[in-house]
Amino acid sequence: MDPRAGRAVWITWERHRRTRELCRAFDIQLFELTARGPRLFRHPLLLLRTVVCLASTRPDTVFVQSPSILLGLWGGILKRVFGYTYVADLHNEAVEPFNYSFAAYHMALAWIARLADLCLVTNDPLKSIVEGRGGRAFVLPDRVPAVVDGETAATPHRRTPYVVFICSYAPDEPYLEVLSAASRLSDGMTVYITGNPQGVLRGVSIPANVSLTGYLPAAEYEALLRGADAVIDLTRMDNCLVCGAYEAVAVERPLVTSDTRALRTYFNRGTVYADHTPESLAAAIQQAVAQKTRLAEEMRLLKLELGERWNEGAEQLRRLLALS
Repeated sequence: MDPRAGRAVWITWERHRRTRELCRAFDIQLFELTARGPRLFRHPLLLLRTVVCLASTRPDTVFVQSPSILLGLWGGILKRVFGYTYVADLHNEAVEPFNYSFAAYHMALAWIARLADLCLVTNDPLKSIVEGRGGRAFVLPDRVPAVVDGETAATPHRRTPYVVFICSYAPDEPYLEVLSAASRLSDGMTVYITGNPQGVLRGVSIPANVSLTGYLPAAEYEALLRGADAVIDLTRMDNCLVCGAYEAVAVERPLVTSDTRALRTYFNRGTVYADHTPESLAAAIQQAVAQKTRLAEEMRLLKLELGERWNEGAEQLRRLLALS
């Protein structure tokens, strides 16, 4: 790889906090190309808009967020046309997919790894997978996000004590187990569950101490997290560093998360780990709330530590890609 110093752009077909934080950190111009409608009509339009974007900006380095897998492939193909250094930021579904298992999908992942001059991943196990496919990988976890200042954030009135389960109702999230765990919590404990269930909870009994928030405006969402006794984010994916864990660090609240090696290694303070059984989840939530003062202090220290480590990694990447 022989990157040229010059202009860098980042193209994505969806909005994601990691992408926005990285673009802000590296001062990269971000193009969030989105379109409505079914894939049959949406994807051809996005393919064309990507070409137009590259033709009008003529960047020296192009970053893309993958998934979309189609965008990951398209960025590699267009590299031959426009002659840029190609960097693919590979989220878990573009390395070790949970939702898709058919052969063509895995073949596409291997192509993206080899087409990219460099693949960004969040941890060493994912790096090993990419390199096993013939790609070149660099580990850069998410940046701990900036949040609304605690003194100015408007915290809405909430029933206390409470915990927040950050949820998108994706297949890897044990949300039904969390609902069952909520019914086992002590009286007075409220569980707020974020995200839009979009019908997946139809027919499911919701415990009286559970409140479904739906999608919240950013400031209200951050205020909800900041006021929580604990933040919960869970995944069945072994090598996934869940976004909500970074958000718990950002607001310095105790975290309850899945008991995986990846999460234990990275979020090694201020955190209680749980199996995905109602009993284990309920016990972990109660432990986090009972020890919230100590765990919050650990989170404050972890926030400083992760910030320093991220800055070191970012500087290495900046030198590697000759980013200004």
